[in-house]
Amino acid sequence: MKATCRCGHILDVPEDGSDRIVCPKCAAKIRIRRIVPGAPGADGYIRFACPCGRRLKVKIDDEGSHPPAGKCPDCGQIVPVPTPGSNPALPASHPESQTAELDAVDMALLEKWARGHLARTAAPAIKAEAGLRVCPGCGRPVHLGAVACRECGTHVPKR
Repeated sequence: MKATCRCGHILDVPEDGSDRIVCPKCAAKIRIRRIVPGAPGADGYIRFACPCGRRLKVKIDDEGSHPPAGKCPDCGQIVPVPTPGSNPALPASHPESQTAELDAVDMALLEKWARGHLARTAAPAIKAEAGLRVCPGCGRPVHLGAVACRECGTHVPKR
């Protein structure tokens, strides 16, 4: 079985080994989960992932049934609950056995999120020195006690 550390190092994990290993590259302690997505766990929950990255779980009742979908608390998307035989899985020893390809809808959501996220981070940051504010007219520093900008005369509201 393969696992990837947060530093990016790929680790070989023995099938019957410990549930915790140490990365030889960064010395991070990693917990190895040996569960199959969509398979009920010993605690009575089915665990699966939302396309936004949030890990979800739904409870299995006494008859073994579960809801057909779950709602992600982060993005609000309705995510179908996987069933154990819903898609052919790779062997557990394959490094990509726990990954899935994004379909067109998920890819569109991801691209929409990326466009909005990049647009927010691309806005220029307003820099102000300690004890100064920024003039809304010219963008120059204004002293905290000043009412108007010395450069352009714009009224600078006190905050």
